[in-house]
Amino acid sequence: MTLVGNDDKRRAAAECDECGEIGIVQIWPDGSLQPLGQSNFCDCESPSLAVLETDLDHDEIP
Repeated sequence: MTLVGNDDKRRAAAECDECGEIGIVQIWPDGSLQPLGQSNFCDCESPSLAVLETDLDHDEIP
């Protein structure tokens, strides 16, 4: 999985298991996820977010 960021927190793409919405989240050292640039990830009442995996290195991401 390719994650971008520093040692304290990282960023990654994530998908809501309920509705399929995809967005960027911040991953905190404790493993908790927080949507970037918005208070809610999607319109689901209790979104269950899953970090998406990728084989691209940071340099290959468009």
